[in-house]
Amino acid sequence: MMFLDSLVERHIQTAQQQGQFDDLPGAGKPLVLDDDSQVPENLRMAYRILKMSGFLPDALQLRQEALTVQSLLINATDADEQFTHNAHLEVLKLKIAQAGFSTQFLEEVGYGEVVKDKLLGKNGV
Repeated sequence: MMFLDSLVERHIQTAQQQGQFDDLPGAGKPLVLDDDSQVPENLRMAYRILKMSGFLPDALQLRQEALTVQSLLINATDADEQFTHNAHLEVLKLKIAQAGFSTQFLEEVGYGEVVKDKLLGKNGV
């Protein structure tokens, strides 16, 4: 195994010296990491593997759907659309809570106030 490690390290160093890593997309920017703080630490790796394979546990699919619906709610233009998205979001919140997860992530990203302001018709949104 040490031979393989040293071979890989040598290839990486050679590529680095030749500048092959210089113009990669996202260079110099922070990594965008998934927020898996709601997932128990001992399950995070398994969840990441499932996610990369195209499968997500129900609770994480609900979380992702809730963020999408919240975004739709923020951008809704008429009252009927706002009502529909708000009702959908509330159902998703209940399902997430029933799965044993917190819905705090919807408030942490600052959407809660934006949604409230939008629904109340406040300017600056």
